[in-house]
Amino acid sequence: MSYNTEKIIVKNEDTGKEEDVKLFYSTITDNVGITCGEQEVFLTRDQFEALMYLMCRCFYTRDMLNEAQGILDKEKCPYTVYSSHDEKKWKVAIEKD
Repeated sequence: MSYNTEKIIVKNEDTGKEEDVKLFYSTITDNVGITCGEQEVFLTRDQFEALMYLMCRCFYTRDMLNEAQGILDKEKCPYTVYSSHDEKKWKVAIEKD
């Protein structure tokens, strides 16, 4: 059983402020959480799988997913990715290229 959170810090174009975009999972509760600034969404595994299905069906989000996968395949990242097990201590998981 595990719990892990990864985050990327991005600039919110509307507010001009930097915000965390976080993705966490818990195999204990079988949930995935997504946080963007102050907004949070928590999904069960079934809900997340349904969302993935919809994202792959939609040409707009499918193209973004394919682009992201292409970047990961080349091992180049446009973001610095931070990882944490407790959201108090963060370590760099991937450096921005």
